[in-house]
Amino acid sequence: MPEDQLIFSVPENVTLQDLKNWLLEKQFVEELEPVEIQRVFFDTFDWRLFNSGNVLEIASTKPGYLLTWRALGGGALHAQTTIRQIPRFASDFVAPGLRNCLSGMLGRRTLMPKISITSSTRELRVINADHKTLLRIEMRRDRAVVAQSTTYFKLPDAIYLFPLRGFDSIHEKITSLLTRKGRLRPITEDPLVTALGRLGIDTSRYTNSPVFHFDPEQPAYEALCDVLDRYRRIMDENLSGACEDKDPEFLHDFLHAARRSQCLLHHYFNAFPSKIINLIRQDFDWLEEITAPVRSLDIYLGLFDEFVTRVDADHRVALEPLRHFLEAEKLKEHRLMRVPLESPRYRRTMKSWENILSGQTRPESMPEDARRPILEIASKGIYSIYLELIEKGRGIMGTDNPDALLELQIVEKRLGYEMETFRNLYPQKMIEPALVASRQLQDNLNKFQNLHLQHGSLLDYSKKMQREVRTMPVWVEAIELLAADREQEERKMQAEFRARYDRLARKKMQRRFRALFSPN
Repeated sequence: MPEDQLIFSVPENVTLQDLKNWLLEKQFVEELEPVEIQRVFFDTFDWRLFNSGNVLEIASTKPGYLLTWRALGGGALHAQTTIRQIPRFASDFVAPGLRNCLSGMLGRRTLMPKISITSSTRELRVINADHKTLLRIEMRRDRAVVAQSTTYFKLPDAIYLFPLRGFDSIHEKITSLLTRKGRLRPITEDPLVTALGRLGIDTSRYTNSPVFHFDPEQPAYEALCDVLDRYRRIMDENLSGACEDKDPEFLHDFLHAARRSQCLLHHYFNAFPSKIINLIRQDFDWLEEITAPVRSLDIYLGLFDEFVTRVDADHRVALEPLRHFLEAEKLKEHRLMRVPLESPRYRRTMKSWENILSGQTRPESMPEDARRPILEIASKGIYSIYLELIEKGRGIMGTDNPDALLELQIVEKRLGYEMETFRNLYPQKMIEPALVASRQLQDNLNKFQNLHLQHGSLLDYSKKMQREVRTMPVWVEAIELLAADREQEERKMQAEFRARYDRLARKKMQRRFRALFSPN
């Protein structure tokens, strides 16, 4: 397996025969028959690999596929291996090292074919007297194919060198020969970047957590409409993927944007005309109701590999029927969700919402808060949530009152949402410690809520399985063991709550919040 690959640009006056002739002066060279290879660059829908400086290419071979995972820009290889099937998730990779590394970058996001390349490839192999390959050279003439079209864009010719382990001196000699006599130069732009440019693809355009830049004096209504319209567009960009179930993260980002919209609509209702806000808030509550069940099942299925590790070896296989049951429930709930998301009601709701946010249906009479500066309205709103959080959390002893922790988690999530949204209105050195303390408490409460829901849901699923399918006692026992583990982990989060809360509630932090957000 090659340790690296080097990519060179090819001068217009250089041919493969020239290259072969130069090499024949110094080495034995074997030329293979030219082949047409289909190469596909894979990434997540939001280009997570590319944006972290990685390229994942899968080429069709017989049999199976050749997977190449390399660094963007130079071709340094992280891994190259043959695979039988194209994986959908990082967790589908068989090789543990590859699976663990990619899982850390991708999470549960689906790998998707992003750019297809038709590659005319001619290969030379530098060999010794025993016909042993010392180094491989490929000259590629690539065409980037436009999706769902016969159109393509020609990419610059490139030469790929694949030095093999143990033949460093050959590699250095051949590289010197090619760069000196053949005038080859290392590429200045990665072939993937070139293909993206030719196809007009912007990998940085999408984000599910936009950063906002407000003018502190901007009227609150205008500023809030800007934020809500960005979330509306995120929902629109993810709707098709959520309905087609291409990737669990489409629904995650759709619901994430909807929930943030809900948060702002419920908290800043005084900045909106009441007739408008009451109708649209009802619609967002409806969206939460129809999408939340599928999202919960996505989370449980995404956690299943972890679930298996939380029970003893004797019960791990016995959890598989639960996985199949969850997949069946997900399929059923997704069908129920898809109907309203593709309905005329949803289209009318979002078109109406777009018109409101763009100002096309803005009423003449606006509430007083709509005209106030966003700095004033946001500060008042954030500070009121902080005071509510401190008051509600003061009497909670973590292990005694799980319901109170669940209620507090909702308040803390609102605080985190709004501090992140409006953070540019405040000095970074002042707000950053407050954000850190808020995130620490939110992390604790989110984990507690997730574990609490998992514990209850697993027991409910067990009962439902027993009613609807034939179950073996060992299956029920495995689920009960997993539910008990979730309950135990939940108690750990409850025990950690007080320390996290105290960091956010201590007097020094209260002074910081007053200085940042208090109207006085």
